[in-house]
Amino acid sequence: MEDIATKAFYMEHEMGAGTSRSTSDLVGEIENLKSKIETIHGRISDHQREMTALQGEVAQMEATRRSLLTEVERRSRPTEDVRITDHALLRYVERVFKIDVDAVRRQILTDGVAKGIEHGASTITVNGIQFRVKDRSIVTVIRSDQKTHRKKSKAHHRGRRPERDDINTHLADYYSSDGGSD
Repeated sequence: MEDIATKAFYMEHEMGAGTSRSTSDLVGEIENLKSKIETIHGRISDHQREMTALQGEVAQMEATRRSLLTEVERRSRPTEDVRITDHALLRYVERVFKIDVDAVRRQILTDGVAKGIEHGASTITVNGIQFRVKDRSIVTVIRSDQKTHRKKSKAHHRGRRPERDDINTHLADYYSSDGGSD
């Protein structure tokens, strides 16, 4: 308190003799100002705590909003996005209809068909059934009564005859007549 009184004395002295304020008045004003500062400091601290809590709440609400938007987007997708994989379809046929898929695989991949694939055939026909081959794998099966929407080869688009496919078809037919009864 002496320090404040000393400051008040010097302030009064510097202000000159014409002031009507006493040292005790100045000390009281200083104390009043310090009290106001403490009150303001307390309110600032309270508001900062409230602000921190509100920022956490806002962050949580933002996360919930993003999650809800994702869910709305997921549920709003057109129904054509709903699909079944070939694997699931195969397992359904195998387990529900009790089809022995390995037996079907053996029926398709006879020795004659395997020889045709080994010799580079891209199409092998056995008993009116066409097996289309790519990279040494049968990629599709077409009955003779089915129409196909076949893409034209790059050679066809360049105006040349796609000779390799013709050769492969003839090779496949040659080898399938050998193993067609398998």
